[in-house]
Amino acid sequence: MKVIIPILLLGLTLLSCQRREQPNVLWIISDDLGVELGCYGNTDVKTPFIDKLATEGIRYERAFATAPICSPSRSSLITGMYPSSVNSQDHRTIAKTHPADGIRPVTDYFREAGYFCTNGNAKEMSKPGKEDYNFLTGNLYDATDWSQRRPGQPFFAQVQIFQPHRPFTDDPENPVCPDSIHLPACYPDVPLLRADWAKYLESVQSADKQVGAILERLDAEGLSDNTIVFFFGDNGRPHLRDKQFLYEGGLKVPLMIRWPGKLPKGKVYDQLVSLVDVTATSLAAAGIPLPGYMQGRDLFGENTSPRRYIFGFRQRSGEADDDIRSVTDGKFKLIWNRMPETPWMQMSGYKKSAYPAYTLYFQMYHEGKLEQPYAQFMAPQKPEVELYDLENDPDEFRNLAGDIAFEKIKQQLFTTLQDSLAVFEKNMIAEQPEVYEKAKEGAAVNFKKGMERWGLNAASSDEEIIQKWESILFQQ
Repeated sequence: MKVIIPILLLGLTLLSCQRREQPNVLWIISDDLGVELGCYGNTDVKTPFIDKLATEGIRYERAFATAPICSPSRSSLITGMYPSSVNSQDHRTIAKTHPADGIRPVTDYFREAGYFCTNGNAKEMSKPGKEDYNFLTGNLYDATDWSQRRPGQPFFAQVQIFQPHRPFTDDPENPVCPDSIHLPACYPDVPLLRADWAKYLESVQSADKQVGAILERLDAEGLSDNTIVFFFGDNGRPHLRDKQFLYEGGLKVPLMIRWPGKLPKGKVYDQLVSLVDVTATSLAAAGIPLPGYMQGRDLFGENTSPRRYIFGFRQRSGEADDDIRSVTDGKFKLIWNRMPETPWMQMSGYKKSAYPAYTLYFQMYHEGKLEQPYAQFMAPQKPEVELYDLENDPDEFRNLAGDIAFEKIKQQLFTTLQDSLAVFEKNMIAEQPEVYEKAKEGAAVNFKKGMERWGLNAASSDEEIIQKWESILFQQ
């Protein structure tokens, strides 16, 4: 007994030390955030806290969400799988299923490793943060705030920032002047869209302040040195041709990681990264073995090879039913429209009630004022295949799919996409017609409510809707 007790005590002491040394893992997720940040070269926006985080860790220039809308993207994040692989491709479907093939949310693995798992609202951490998972789950989280854990217990925490999701949040301390901003070239340069873009940037600034508060709290609680911080957007920016579509604006997101003493400071990487890699990297950094099925990759693994391709997934969003897949090697992107009969500008109650550009495009088009290349977005149907040279056509306007000079590239990317989808979609279950009808009914109710918030109704004309937007965005 005299020998056994010291050995047991020594073992318990070592185990206790090991647990204390387990790093905390924190995901700070900003809703609908593109790369409009100072550290990504945008000079129109003030994001000092996010920029500082980039200097304290590493930043990825080419990081992409798996889907251009929240629920499939977040379902992907929490499992480390592509949306179709967990049958989560349809936005907020009521026909939820359990993940197939033993796929589990990452919180299961963190909990089994002794972690306390939380999900909180950045503005008020006593409230739950956004989940929005398209599959059946149990209770994935232990609480909303890591302060509720046992003393010394490591945590895996998500903190959800609503901004810059619409409706946008003003930043009275640093207002953005619409006349001085650089509107992306993928949009016509008109006053209403400049004003809307300026409000987006102010909402980004609001998100930045919340990031600052979270990081300051880590410092105040002495947690910064042992906490790996991941900061990213759940999908691309909330604008007409971006969110819900597989163009760069809908999929490209910021990603930066800070791990004091483990990662270099201020280093920028140009490799292709998918947000499913955040999931795998988080588990690996915590010393948790990756499940064999996981499609994400450990970004810090010694044997991890760089990604050759990034894949994107778009399915039904509200009443806007569609079926789009994409693949890019970083230089060229191929988009496969599997429902080419559906136009880009099919009815979307969400966008009609929340995006001034949606109605403005219709108004300008019908008046003959929407010039090319913007007017091509109003076509009655989409091409089955789109191919873009991202280096020479970053706005993705010139479709090269019919150009014989790019036939080899098109065929190579198309074959890669088809072969990959044979694996990625084996667990996908198509929504039944009655489920889609329910989705349409729900979208109609939300559209009616959205219009009523502006003092309008579902039958309001384009002119009435634009006048309302002008009164909101042009107010002094």
